[in-house]
Amino acid sequence: MRGFRIGLWSTSGTTKVVSLETNKSPICTIVAGPNGAGKTTFALRYLPKVDNFINADEIAKQIEKSHGKDISAARLFFHKFEEFKARRESFAIESTLSGGSHLKRISKLLSDGWQVKLYYLWVSSVDDSINRVANRVKVGGHNIPNNIIKRRYPRSIYNFIFRYKPLCSYVVCIDNEDDNQTIIFEKYESGKELVQQKKAYDLLKRVAKDEKARREYSE
Repeated sequence: MRGFRIGLWSTSGTTKVVSLETNKSPICTIVAGPNGAGKTTFALRYLPKVDNFINADEIAKQIEKSHGKDISAARLFFHKFEEFKARRESFAIESTLSGGSHLKRISKLLSDGWQVKLYYLWVSSVDDSINRVANRVKVGGHNIPNNIIKRRYPRSIYNFIFRYKPLCSYVVCIDNEDDNQTIIFEKYESGKELVQQKKAYDLLKRVAKDEKARREYSE
């Protein structure tokens, strides 16, 4: 994969990992995308310098193993979030962005001098998302019901384009459908966007606009 400026550095087509700590400000890194987009795999491969990686799915697995029925994964997720924030330790989280639960927390981090960097992993259709989850289950991964995947897919893209992208310090959207991961676009803190895959970006925006229209119609 070529072209990363945050966390990755490319020369002559060779990608190597470098530290995400580019200055003294603590960094919250968000790895996002629809179900099955490969968020955990991406994070473990490209963000090894981030020691504090909060993975809600892994938290849920640990709760299940310990029979912690009275503890929710979401509660522990946000407890760890607040813990790292209070200590001003850089950390990373994983999310589908299908809801708006992170928006206030991101705004608070930014107002407290943090940088928030968002990697959004894109797959081109809800069917691809469903198939990728099914393939994950075949090798022992966790399942997500199809109806939930279908509901989350357009919500994830809508929230990414209209709510999270304008808010975060730096954004990179990646086509993660195959091993030839390519950057679709980047957005910088200045607000400037660099589009590298216009066709894919136009498709993203169309899905987001369709979801926006659906929401406006249902109100």
